[in-house]
Amino acid sequence: MYDPYSPESWDIEGYGTVYVDDSFFDDDENVLSWYYLNEITLEPVTGDPMETKLEPVFWLNDPDLNNTLELCESEFKAYFHLH
Repeated sequence: MYDPYSPESWDIEGYGTVYVDDSFFDDDENVLSWYYLNEITLEPVTGDPMETKLEPVFWLNDPDLNNTLELCESEFKAYFHLH
């Protein structure tokens, strides 16, 4: 069933489209890690429950499901490495 608040993909300006189940590489502090995009949710920009403007939140996990990341679009862009 389609859920409009949990899309299967998202277009990121300047980077292209990302899809749930895509994998991403993290080289934070020279510790090499892979993360998988588990879910994209649309959530209010502010904590106000009456907020009507939504922004994407990207939920990533490492392959062992030990580490979960919850990233906004600007934070998620750090995981894109241009070739």
